[in-house]
Amino acid sequence: MSKLTPHPCNSVELEQYQTEGNLAALWLSQIDGFDGLDGKTVLDLGAGNGILGHGAQLLGADVTFVECDKDAAELCQKLGNTIVGRVGEIELPSADIVICNPPWGVQTHGADRAFIDAALQCAPIVHMMHSAAATHLPEGEIILEGEFRMPATYQHHSSKMGVTAIKCWRFTQ
Repeated sequence: MSKLTPHPCNSVELEQYQTEGNLAALWLSQIDGFDGLDGKTVLDLGAGNGILGHGAQLLGADVTFVECDKDAAELCQKLGNTIVGRVGEIELPSADIVICNPPWGVQTHGADRAFIDAALQCAPIVHMMHSAAATHLPEGEIILEGEFRMPATYQHHSSKMGVTAIKCWRFTQ
């Protein structure tokens, strides 16, 4: 998965950061262990370069990628069915499972709300990566904790590599 074309990271406002292959693989193995991805329909919301959805495909899922950045959506289109549009503003199909690493609301307060709401409307099982500091998420269980490494991508970054503690949540309805 680390060999996918990197996320173009065009927009700090969209909080675009590349999920590293090792973290994506570890998280997806946890998801597969809890919910079994083989034969399931999966929505990858805010798909970026498609690393999470592609990993789910490798585990047997039928994935629809959802991405609003046209350059990133082009990368997803090479992997499969892609919906180009902003989560919260477009109609989404239902699925068995939603996987997403949404914007955490650092640049735009509440930017994750549309993802949380859409994910819970689209599927009975939602897997979401978020900042470990988040206290506003629905009740769920933490299936993985770790670090999200962020190389200096945007002008406001002052160090070569930033690290943020994350939790990967599983929400069910």
